[in-house]
Amino acid sequence: MPLPDKNFIDALSEDNLPLLAEADANGFLMAPGENIFEYRKRLFEMGDSYREIEKDIGNTKDYDIFGEFVLNTEKRINAGIMEEAAELTRKYYDFSINWVPGFFLSKSLGFLWGGCAISFPENQVSVFIIRANFAEKKRWLFYRRDELLAHELCHVARMPVRDRTFEELFAYRLSPSRLRRYMGNCFRHDHDAVLFIVPIFLLLAAQVSRLFFNLERKIPIWPFWIAAAAYPLFLFMRNHFNRNIFFKAEKNLEKAGCIKPLPVLFRAAADELKKISELKNPDDLKKWLDGKSESELRWKVMKFRFFAC
Repeated sequence: MPLPDKNFIDALSEDNLPLLAEADANGFLMAPGENIFEYRKRLFEMGDSYREIEKDIGNTKDYDIFGEFVLNTEKRINAGIMEEAAELTRKYYDFSINWVPGFFLSKSLGFLWGGCAISFPENQVSVFIIRANFAEKKRWLFYRRDELLAHELCHVARMPVRDRTFEELFAYRLSPSRLRRYMGNCFRHDHDAVLFIVPIFLLLAAQVSRLFFNLERKIPIWPFWIAAAAYPLFLFMRNHFNRNIFFKAEKNLEKAGCIKPLPVLFRAAADELKKISELKNPDDLKKWLDGKSESELRWKVMKFRFFAC
């Protein structure tokens, strides 16, 4: 499905669940608390933004994306490659996206860099950029092209949910690597990586200073070891705690008769996911889900798509 046109958006209503389900299946997820009027308005604005980008892409060879990157429009990622990623997101989370433009970037952003999505929430648009190596290869180093793009598609789809707590967990669950699936959600904020690595460099600096400047008695090393271990330990514990919440919620949804728990959890906000994990009694969970679907259109659509009755 391409970007929805005016006729499609105008036809969206609370009573037309099949059409809302079609929009949801194509990656146009509803935001928590969003009503039908707000949803339609957001889709109109998002469609206008993307169509403006497509117009600019068609009129120039070098496209400046909001002053961040200059992209060669002749190196656009084709529909076949995007479909590789869509197969993964359909399999796990029951959505596919083919309306986000993507490009192969010749300029390297680092030896280990594979690609990313540049997102602008204020304009409600995203653009994919990945290494030029992937134009001809499905794998590069430890990256897989479909995994990389599917990962970013998850971020684009979940943008309206505005949830950092489980964002990377969902994106990394598409990875064939058990290590990335387990460790992916450790780093959810930019500062996580900084606080992870800085104490390690301080430990190294302290060790070097003690060794070369004979400062063993003046600089105790144990505080640096504690600092180097503290934040990684916090990240691992936080990740483990959130994974437990996720798996308990998945199990509880299955007991409550949900035929596709993963897509439901993917669309849930962090507080909702935690609540689902706490409701172990299927009857209590069904009652809570019924209440959510009666009070919020987003959950009404989820119930229509992913529950047996």
